[in-house]
Amino acid sequence: MKLSAQEIAQATGGLIIDGSPERLCDGVSIDSRTIRPGQLFVPLVGSRCDGHEFIADALTRGAAGVLFLHPHPQPPHPSGSPLPQRGEGMGVRVERRVRGEGIAISVPDTARALRDLAQWAVKKLNKPIVAVAGSNGKTTTKELIAHVLSQRFRTHATMGNYNTEIGLALTVLNAPDDVELFVLEMGTTALGDLRKLCEIAPPTVGVLTSIAEEHLETLGSLERVIEAETELLEALPSHGLAVINGDDPQLVRVAQRKARCRVITFGFAPHNDLVVEDLKISRSGTRFHLRSPHWQNELQISLLGRPAVLAALAAIAVAQHFELSFSEIRRGLLSARPAWGRLQIVSIPDTVLTVLHDAYNANPASMREAILCAAQIRHPDEELIFVLGDMLELGNLSEQAHREIGRLLATDHVRPDRLIVVGERAQLIGEEAERAGISVQYCFTSDEVAQILPLTHTRRCFILLKGSRGMRLERVLDTLSQQALVSV
Repeated sequence: MKLSAQEIAQATGGLIIDGSPERLCDGVSIDSRTIRPGQLFVPLVGSRCDGHEFIADALTRGAAGVLFLHPHPQPPHPSGSPLPQRGEGMGVRVERRVRGEGIAISVPDTARALRDLAQWAVKKLNKPIVAVAGSNGKTTTKELIAHVLSQRFRTHATMGNYNTEIGLALTVLNAPDDVELFVLEMGTTALGDLRKLCEIAPPTVGVLTSIAEEHLETLGSLERVIEAETELLEALPSHGLAVINGDDPQLVRVAQRKARCRVITFGFAPHNDLVVEDLKISRSGTRFHLRSPHWQNELQISLLGRPAVLAALAAIAVAQHFELSFSEIRRGLLSARPAWGRLQIVSIPDTVLTVLHDAYNANPASMREAILCAAQIRHPDEELIFVLGDMLELGNLSEQAHREIGRLLATDHVRPDRLIVVGERAQLIGEEAERAGISVQYCFTSDEVAQILPLTHTRRCFILLKGSRGMRLERVLDTLSQQALVSV
């Protein structure tokens, strides 16, 4: 998105210290290592790093200009003069000069300036916004909605899982100028988070994927999780649309109380507006029958598992709101591909190992779904191996949640041939599984796991990787792939 220095200063309450007010910046970056020529560099001050130290690097790499922290704006300097210090006691003088027509804009707070600039850009663009929140499946749902809507609209979606204030701001500010519709993922770890995000980018359509135990160390209880996630519904206008997982009766009750707009429910229960029937999951994808007031059709997606089907239903509801045809929706669903680390099948070349990579993150609900999916799609001649890591940020429910997963593994339809648990909390999963006679191996780090998964298995193996982001179980996949390359 192209913004002039004058617009940037107006939006942020900043002062142009150097450069022409008409000079344009094309997009925004907070990382000098990945900045693209023409972008505006916004240095953020953190507990470990001060982005102002990298202003020179950003300019060398082609930044069109910079914001910088200065609590007391100075009179404009002549072009080419040094940038002023960032204030008394800030510690680092910015020595790099902005040459030619580079922009230097002084602001009282760079983080607030980034937020204000994004909010201003959203108003300037004035395009519909679809916001996606919830405990599980946000990224898959966001990606699927954006992909389906892109069959007709020039759609811009959140990059990866950049669902915080900073990530949301960067997503908006790096949108193409011809964008027609935004699909934005919004995360929450505390009450008020979603309210702030919706102030930056007010949605017209809100999607709530599910509600489950998450971030309990900050939110404390499932009831407070629901309260935090449903802040999204309070931000929707009366002419908007709320799309929610109707399999959760508590979520439905809160939605009916909070939403001022039309509510559409989706799920597996027959009372929903969009209902899944006759679900069939295989390694090639997922087939299901859709029953809704508008259509009753067979559909297929290349993504795996029940969460992917729920994401598809949400995408269908949003696409109908924007008047896409059934053929457009079907085409979008068929051509979508799984996001990294979300029930993603990876075959290790020249080995007998196949990995179901679902290690992006984990909470009890998503771990249960991953286990069920893996057990369903393993082939009869494969050894089923679960590599399960800690589920973090569960607060007082942590022990109970991990032990329940261990007891789930004892049921016949999901029972693994071998279990590897990773981390201190995951040992509780192993303890419960051992009581049921399951073979368990204990590791404390992901680096240990690959050492006990040799590539020389004579029997084919199907391996599930599932754990919280902090456990970094994707390293297991990386190590196995590297070992396979070396052994060839």
